[in-house]
Amino acid sequence: MAIHDSETMEDVKPALAAAKYFVHSAADLSYDFGAATHKGHRRTENQDHYIVLRRTRIQQLLFTNVPTEELALPADESYAIAVADGMGGTGCGSLASQIAIRSAWDIAGRATSWVMKLDNMNSAELAERVEGFVYLMQQAFVEEFKSNPQFGNSGTTWTSAYLVSGFAVVAQIGDSPSFLWRDGTMRRVSVDHTIEQEFIATGVAPEIAGKFSHMLTRCLGYESQNARPDVHFLRLKPTDQLLICSDGLTDMVDETKIAECLDNSIDAQTACDALIQLALDAGGKDNVTAVLAKAKSQQ
Repeated sequence: MAIHDSETMEDVKPALAAAKYFVHSAADLSYDFGAATHKGHRRTENQDHYIVLRRTRIQQLLFTNVPTEELALPADESYAIAVADGMGGTGCGSLASQIAIRSAWDIAGRATSWVMKLDNMNSAELAERVEGFVYLMQQAFVEEFKSNPQFGNSGTTWTSAYLVSGFAVVAQIGDSPSFLWRDGTMRRVSVDHTIEQEFIATGVAPEIAGKFSHMLTRCLGYESQNARPDVHFLRLKPTDQLLICSDGLTDMVDETKIAECLDNSIDAQTACDALIQLALDAGGKDNVTAVLAKAKSQQ
């Protein structure tokens, strides 16, 4: 009996490994993307920067004597979108947000493995991976300061989403918000890292807390002591819309009007252009950026 139990345990190990490292093909989603930015009416430069990228991993058939119609040739795709809202004197805030985007691009290419399937990764593993990613981004700011001491007081927010199949991992540092639109209803995914939000969480009256709405408690920067991201996990479905923007949009346009814009736009780029225009029409007091991913069924 003991021998039988031992053999059963040995059989279970490869089964667990198979379940952990390989998944059945999911009902993948495809995405329509849009992005737009503007310096606004009152700023002399645009310190916002954004990125939308696509990564692929292709399995290519070279030689076989198996009938090719019997061999599916899968191509894995993942996407990432991000917005960085720079802070600092002329040139430095813009440089800070550029460094965030450039370092993220570089770090993504250095990953020891691609996160192409999320079914088999738990939230703790993903959060750890995101935190390691952000740590490396932070080091880019340290390196910049070594050659450019005037850069020391600059920083940037960072909000990003990694999209693969029907999953999204949203990471946020600062107050560039993210929203999920679904079936005509929009909700905020993230919570701003500001003194205002900390006061509200402790029961301070909104009219008092609102005076501290742009005082960040977290950001990326050379002297930042708290660059830890909040990480949110979403399972998306067709027609969902994921919006990342700078606070230049949400300061000018209320969330109801943002949702209406997403309701009425025929595609992601049209929506982003319309959101920028709404912010400008409302006064355009700050740089404004919007990046949108619209999920749809894979054809």
